[in-house]
This record gives sequence, structure tokens and C-alpha cells, in this order.
Amino acid sequence: MVRFLSFRRLLLALGALVAGLQSASALSYRLADAELPGCNGTCPKVVVATGTIGQAEHVQLAAFLERAVGRGAVSQVLVIDSPGGFTLGGAYLGALLRQLKMTVIVGRWNGSTITPSNGVTPGTCASACVLALSGGTSRYFVPGSRVGVHRSHTGTAVLDPLTRLPVNATVNHEDVSQAHIAYFKQMGIDTGVVAKMDATPSEQIYWFSEPELVKFRLARSTASTGKAKPKRQP
Repeated sequence: MVRFLSFRRLLLALGALVAGLQSASALSYRLADAELPGCNGTCPKVVVATGTIGQAEHVQLAAFLERAVGRGAVSQVLVIDSPGGFTLGGAYLGALLRQLKMTVIVGRWNGSTITPSNGVTPGTCASACVLALSGGTSRYFVPGSRVGVHRSHTGTAVLDPLTRLPVNATVNHEDVSQAHIAYFKQMGIDTGVVAKMDATPSEQIYWFSEPELVKFRLARSTASTGKAKPKRQP
């Protein structure tokens, strides 16, 4: 069954956001045609996100969805391909995805109609993207996709992941680690993910194996379910 975004739910989520937050985001959002089981007619479009996560990415997605649902049916499915970005941006994005009860799939849209066996190829979800992925009520990866984490950048030389210019911020690793633990617990993710983060230098990435993704409850393979299909909202 296919779930549709409730416009009222979207507005409630928007009301919970901090007014005035704006950021130029490198994540681009698009709508992809889909032909999936249980649509009972024309399938709602799937949301596709590609690029780097900005500081207020949740605002960008909420604004995109508000425009999109005004033009037709949109499924509660997000296909994401991102190398990461701002940690807080990833966490806020994940929180919004959880509010909207969206399914998140790690993969790269190839431009064609999305079906159970076509339209999405292996993608990447690294660093802050893993925080966004964790917000999905259901989480999948296309076989061959890469999902990875690393230790937070520390010290005063914090760089904007989009421009690579210094930003007015400092990072305390211990505080960030505790925040990660609290966040993943809230999202129902095994906090063993944080141990992998803390053990991996910020200049490197620890890529999870497919069994680890399942073990840590981060995501399941779309192949294990036959199809990662959206559900209809009651």
C-alpha cells in the first residue's frame, strides 16, 4: 500500500520548526515517477535528494514538500544519496523525517521511473547523512550502496562542508559523542554506531558492511524484502 503525505501533518511539522532559519543547501530535491505495487492507480511521486546536507536542511525539505503536495500526490518515501554535511543539519533532517513517518532508502535515482527492480542504483550515505537516514521509520539501502561514519571534526578550525571556509563554531568531541548516543537511542538505532564513529579519524570513513547495517538497525537491503514499497496513510 502507498502512503501519502498528509498536508495537515506537514503543516504541523512546519509549525514546530524554528522561524527564520534559512540556509543555502546543496541538497537538491526532485520528484520521481514511480510504478509500485499497491498504488491502485497512478502512483504518488517519490522524493529524491542528492548532495551535501546544509545547516537548516529540515527547513529546505519542509519547504520543498509544502510546494510538492500542493501539486499532486507525494509518497512518504525519500531516496537519498549524500556524502554528508553539517551534523546538526543531518539530525534536524532526521527528526523531520521521523515526524513525517517517511521511509528512507539509500540509493541514487537514475532518472527513470522507480519500480521494485529499476530506477534506483547503489548510492552513498556518509557522515551527517547517517543521522538523516536514522530518522526514517523504515530504512533501506540498495545493494552495493555505501553507508559510513567518522569521528566529529574537533577544535576551532571547523569548516563549512559546502564552501570549505571556516565557520564561527567549536566542537567538543565528548559532548558530540554523548549527543550522538542520545539521538540514536531516540531513533531506535544501536549505539554501537557511535563506537564506530569515535574510533574513526575525521579524515577517514568507516564503511559498514551489509550485516553491520542490519545488526545496528540502520538499514535493511531492498533485496531482502523483495521491494521497499511505500504504504498508504490511513
